[in-house]
Amino acid sequence: MLVSTDLHSELSANDLSCVATVCENSRATDHAVVLSPTRLAVIRCVERGTPADHSALATMLAEGDFVWAGLVYGERERSEPVGLIETFHIDELDQLVARLRDLRGPPDEAR
Repeated sequence: MLVSTDLHSELSANDLSCVATVCENSRATDHAVVLSPTRLAVIRCVERGTPADHSALATMLAEGDFVWAGLVYGERERSEPVGLIETFHIDELDQLVARLRDLRGPPDEAR
């Protein structure tokens, strides 16, 4: 999945660690990203965003394993980027990285 590959490359290039990648099904890949030793974010990559993706991410947050969740999608048409989860088009990976850095906090807090 191109969206997932692009995200993983962007995270690595910006010193953000992906500690796990799970292919939920053939259309969605979830990445767990380290914000600090005790805080993780989850990012779902899909070609088309749907309400089901937002629900799945909201459930992951509610379960408490993650402190933040985001959705990255590739196709603008037929995607539904509205929901409680922050959503980024693949062309907005720089904004996603900036958001993750904000969540991580100052460098001395991240360690």
